[in-house]
Amino acid sequence: MAKTKPQRINPKQVKQFFADAQKRAATARKNLVIDAETAYEIAYEAMIKGSLALVLSRGQRPRKQLGHHVAIIEFTRKNLPGCPATTFVLFDRMRRKRNDAFCDVALLAIRKLKRQ
Repeated sequence: MAKTKPQRINPKQVKQFFADAQKRAATARKNLVIDAETAYEIAYEAMIKGSLALVLSRGQRPRKQLGHHVAIIEFTRKNLPGCPATTFVLFDRMRRKRNDAFCDVALLAIRKLKRQ
């Protein structure tokens, strides 16, 4: 099954996602000196929003399924051939690190519930 599906291009939606990505990137830069972990999370969100703007600008949308961030990163890699491969290695590493952090939080919450 395809990881994306066709969608009519909506320039206003594309511009909104791109503007949000730029705003989050600027916020991440400002937060770097305050809290590196928060800055990292915001930078990841900026990367996903900017990549999603690209996906939407090409008349596609990721399917609502587990792994949709992987689909966004893969689509972006395929559609930005001039971008260094190391950029996408970094994006995927950020995704995995974020997933690991969410899994750790979920496991702690489950353990806490079991103790109650």
